[in-house]
Amino acid sequence: MTQTKRRFTSIEEYLDYNGGTDTRYELVDGVLVELPSESYLNLQIAMFLLSKLIEIGVPYYLLNLKAEIEVKRRAATVRYADLLVLTAELDAAVLVN
Repeated sequence: MTQTKRRFTSIEEYLDYNGGTDTRYELVDGVLVELPSESYLNLQIAMFLLSKLIEIGVPYYLLNLKAEIEVKRRAATVRYADLLVLTAELDAAVLVN
């Protein structure tokens, strides 16, 4: 994984950042960390979990795939979650690309 040397001090600064490539990053403690290519196994696991949650009755509109989530800590942090189950309040707060 590649990390940038630049430190971001806010989520807004990260959201405004354009590195000029299609590379996807997570923001970890204010530093961009390049995301590796997603493995086929990881996709299979996420889809299996999604199907099971729907099967047990979790409403589809409370499920979110590939969402960015902001973690409130001292330094700016944004992580990409594979699968989220959200309350209506959290769904309204999630940053979706």
